[in-house]
Amino acid sequence: MKFPKLRKRTVYWAVLTVFALFTIHFVFQYKEHNSHRVQPIVLIPKAFPSLILNSFDTQNEELVPIKLLKNCQIIRSYHTGYEENTKLLGQEPQSNFHKFNFTVFSSMKPIGLDLKQCQLLSSSSQVEVNDAVNMDASLHDILGKLLQDIRHGKLEYLQEIAPFFLPELQLQLNLNIVDRFWYRFSGSSIWLDQYNMYFMISRIAYSPHGVKNQPVVSLTYGQLFDRNWNEVKNINLLVPSNDPSKNGGHDSFRIISFPYFLPIPFWHDIDNTDGNYFGPEDPRLILVRNKQGYEEPLLIFNSYHRKFVHYDDDEDSIMGQTVKFQRSMFMCWPWQYQMGKSNVEGTSNPEYDNKVYNRVIELKVKLLADMKSQKNWTPFISEDSTNKFDSYIYFVYRWANLDVLKCSLLGDVAGDCVFDYRLDETLVPQNKVGPLRGGTQLVNLRQVIPRSVYHRLLPSHREIFIGFARTHLDNCGCGKVMYRPNLVILVKDTADKTYYKISHISSSLSFDVPIIGWNVYKPDDLCFDSNVLIPYSVSNWNITSLELDIEGGRWVSNDQLTLTLSISDSTVHRLDIRGLFQSILDLADRSLFIPVDRETRVIDESQNGLQTPGSNPLNQDVNSLGVNNDNIVCALDASVEFCFEYGAKFSIPKQDEFYEVEQQEFNEELIDPKKHQYFKILGKYLYDHASANS
Repeated sequence: MKFPKLRKRTVYWAVLTVFALFTIHFVFQYKEHNSHRVQPIVLIPKAFPSLILNSFDTQNEELVPIKLLKNCQIIRSYHTGYEENTKLLGQEPQSNFHKFNFTVFSSMKPIGLDLKQCQLLSSSSQVEVNDAVNMDASLHDILGKLLQDIRHGKLEYLQEIAPFFLPELQLQLNLNIVDRFWYRFSGSSIWLDQYNMYFMISRIAYSPHGVKNQPVVSLTYGQLFDRNWNEVKNINLLVPSNDPSKNGGHDSFRIISFPYFLPIPFWHDIDNTDGNYFGPEDPRLILVRNKQGYEEPLLIFNSYHRKFVHYDDDEDSIMGQTVKFQRSMFMCWPWQYQMGKSNVEGTSNPEYDNKVYNRVIELKVKLLADMKSQKNWTPFISEDSTNKFDSYIYFVYRWANLDVLKCSLLGDVAGDCVFDYRLDETLVPQNKVGPLRGGTQLVNLRQVIPRSVYHRLLPSHREIFIGFARTHLDNCGCGKVMYRPNLVILVKDTADKTYYKISHISSSLSFDVPIIGWNVYKPDDLCFDSNVLIPYSVSNWNITSLELDIEGGRWVSNDQLTLTLSISDSTVHRLDIRGLFQSILDLADRSLFIPVDRETRVIDESQNGLQTPGSNPLNQDVNSLGVNNDNIVCALDASVEFCFEYGAKFSIPKQDEFYEVEQQEFNEELIDPKKHQYFKILGKYLYDHASANS
């Protein structure tokens, strides 16, 4: 009779023992898992206030975003211990610099637009360039991660845009042909000194038919690179931001994980994509300083959007409303956010009103309100303000017949623009801007010249901006269109009023970069359709030394500039240029900087020869001081000659109709079996899907 009782106790203790062992094992495993769990790495800015850092000890959530950083590994600077397969920061990347000669046209002498006298304005310059580096990124990996994030329900923004390319993307990934339909180009980058990182954005465009100049949607992809241009993945930045739920308050912080797609809002109609190109295009980065004293990136782009415009119906007193579609210029703050996207939709929409997007503002000019398309504005920042932050951003709206816009960055008037300068007041602003347009941002020399010598080079009334515009030449001798960079120097003088002039401009620059043909299946046919080399950003410009050579009576510098470019709307390249600032110091006309007297070998404080408009009341002929279009027309004429000679060297005679653009899709399918297979499978899927729903 006692045996069953004993048995019951034995079973009881056995079960209890097993349960205890299981509990101990579970706790041990949990601790073991947590001990090996990698904490997210968060890179904080170097100027992160010490008061905030000290507040970690007190857990004062009012001073620091403790909830954001609670389970993170905080670092002040990035080094190789945080990422595998990267070079030491002190290690110089291998390079192959060689000399590159080019022609520059000054504004020293008025020639009355006479092309026969262009030699009076021309001079030769020389720099050193290295071999352009393709900053290739695996579209298969990027888009595979995009698909994974969409399936896991990450980010409402990705869910919103998914219908543009699903379910097709899955099939493209399975067949390993994403690069036939997706294109990454327009790489623009800036150096973030607070993080010792390059921030790069690029445009990733999707074309359902595989025709790269007919994308239905464009997205903006953000990446980080160390100082040696190694991409840094799986890292987070703590950035100064705003709180979109509190009327855009700017005393906040946010963690951004890299790489990622920027949630830039744009109007779209997924059911009506024929002939419509949605999303941000031609993105350009520039660095600005906000009112809180932080440097932050500002993104300039153009985008197709919708507006509801009020009009007066003459038949009665009621105001009517009509829908207007146009392509406009926008500013985007990648580190700031907004709720909803009524500013691109044209009206409030419950579907989007509670979603979080990057903060964007349309750039508006009253005189240009009726234009259907705006693009190719060239941004720059002027330091003429006494504030310690940037209140305005400036744009070259038009290079030939120079027009400069001044646009507010702050408050309720942010995005409102006025003309700060017009070379020809009688010119209708809506006139075409001409073949010289767009390009990189312009770099203010005050931002790169050492402060200790700046006042010895430039008078207080002058600012100089340098960058690379681009020429767009139609039917010039190589294909239907050719794009090339042009070095441009913009001078701003403040005298009796504000004057701008293009003091110097180069002819088309090849930088000895090998071009690939527009047609991916005929890369050696360089003059098919378009021949494209477009500059997108000056990523960094470092002047390592600048000294006055007393014996030689000249300034001597060492400098290196990094330029990003795209070839045939298919790549992101970077190019290093050495000695550009030295070549500018050595320009033959000596009209930019305070001259050094060659006899006395001291700085000429009289500033004679600077060609400052308005500085001499007796000479009001600003045309004689370079405020004209002479060097522009000379540079364009030389660029046309460059195109013609290039075409004569590289054109391939057409022997069949393969090159007709309207037959491009059909011929590509014949050449590319995988692409043909894709369309065959897709067609069957769409047919079966339609039959199932009928």
